[in-house]
Amino acid sequence: MVRFPRMPSIGSARRLLSARAFGIAVPAVILGVFAFANAAAQYGARLPQFQSFGPAFSNSKADLLREEIAVAKNPAAARDGKFAALSTAMLASSPLSARALRNYGLHREALGDKAGARKAFLASDAVSRRDGLTQYWLINDAARSGDDRRALQHFDAILRVMPDTTQPMIERLALATANPRARREMAGFVRADNPWFTRYVEAAVAKLPDMEPLAQLFVDAGQAPDVPALRTPYRQIVDGLVRDRKMALLGRFYPLLPAARSGDLSTIGVDERAFQGGYPPVVWDLGESSDRGGALIQFEGKVALELFGLPDTHGMAARKLVIPPSGATRLTWTVIDQSRNDDSRAYWVLRCLDEDKAAQEVRSVDLLGEGAPARAQMALPRGCGAVLVQFEIDGGTGRDPARMVFNSISVG
Repeated sequence: MVRFPRMPSIGSARRLLSARAFGIAVPAVILGVFAFANAAAQYGARLPQFQSFGPAFSNSKADLLREEIAVAKNPAAARDGKFAALSTAMLASSPLSARALRNYGLHREALGDKAGARKAFLASDAVSRRDGLTQYWLINDAARSGDDRRALQHFDAILRVMPDTTQPMIERLALATANPRARREMAGFVRADNPWFTRYVEAAVAKLPDMEPLAQLFVDAGQAPDVPALRTPYRQIVDGLVRDRKMALLGRFYPLLPAARSGDLSTIGVDERAFQGGYPPVVWDLGESSDRGGALIQFEGKVALELFGLPDTHGMAARKLVIPPSGATRLTWTVIDQSRNDDSRAYWVLRCLDEDKAAQEVRSVDLLGEGAPARAQMALPRGCGAVLVQFEIDGGTGRDPARMVFNSISVG
C-alpha cells in the first residue's frame, strides 16, 4: 500500500506562513523607513536619528538654502563654518553638482582664495551652464581681467537660460556697446537665431545716449538680421543718426537693413515706390500727428503727394533725407492743387546735415502766398553733401485744412 507524506495541519500551516511573512515584512519595513528618510532628507527634512548613516540621510537642503540666502545678502557670510560644511558635504555626495561647486567657490572667495574660487566656478560652468550665479561670477571675473570675449560667452549663457530675470544684465550689455573693444567681440552675436538679440537692441536704443555705437556694431558685423521685431529699432537707429548728422556712418549702415534700397538715400520723388519699404527719414516721413501730415493720393489719374495742416496748427508735415547727385544745386517742385485759409503759410526748409560743416538752413518763399508759382525751385545749401528736406505748414484760421498737392519733387 502506497503511503503519502502526512500533510501539516491547518494550524501548523498558518504558523509557517506567519513566520515567513514576518521574515519578509521586517526587512521591507526597514527598507521603507530608510527610503523615506532618504527622500525626506532630499527635500530638507531634518531627521537627526539618521544623520550617522551618511550624507544621503543628512542632506539638509533647507539648511543650505538658508545659508545661501545669508551669503546672497552678505558675501562675507560664505566664510561661515556651517556654510563651508554644508557645501563640502554636498560636494562629497554630489561631486558633479554645479550648485555644490558654485557654493564651494563662494567659500574659497570669502577666504581670499581667488584662484581656488575661479577653479570651482569654472568646474561648475563645465558641469552646467544653467547656474545663473556661476555665470554672473564668471562675467565679473572676466571683466576684471579685461577678457571681453570670455565675459560675452558667459553673458550669452545666462541670457539664454534665464530670459525672464536678466533685464538688468541686458541693459548692462547694451551700455557696453559704447566700448569699441567690447563691440568688436559682440559682432559675432549679431544673428537672427540669437534668442536675446532683439531684447539687447531694444535696450541699447533705450539706454545709449546716441545711436552711433549701435549702428557701428551692425557695420562691424556686416549684417542687420531680418527680424520683424527689429524694424522699429532699426527706424530709431536711422532717425538717431540723422538727428546727430552721422551721415558717413548712415551711408554704411542703411544698405544693411532689410527692405532698404540703394536709391533711397540719393533720390527724392513722388511715386509709389518712394513710399514702399525703407526707413524714414531716408524715405519720406509723413509724421504721426493727426493735425498735420500727408499721404500719397491719386489726383486726376496721377500719383501725387498731398500735404496738409489743420487750422490753428503749425509744424512739420513731411521730411526726406537726400544725398544730392554730383553737380545738383536746386530743389524743384510742381503744385497741382491747393487750399488756403486766412493766414495759412507753407515753406520748404532745407537743412545741411554734413558733419564737418556748421549748421545751414535755407527757407523757400511762402508756397501758399498770393502769386506763388505752381512750378518753382530753390537753391540747395551751398557745398552740402546731405540735405534734410522738410515741409512746414501753418494751417491758419478756417474750417478746413490748408493743403498742397505735388506731382513732382526733385533735385538737380
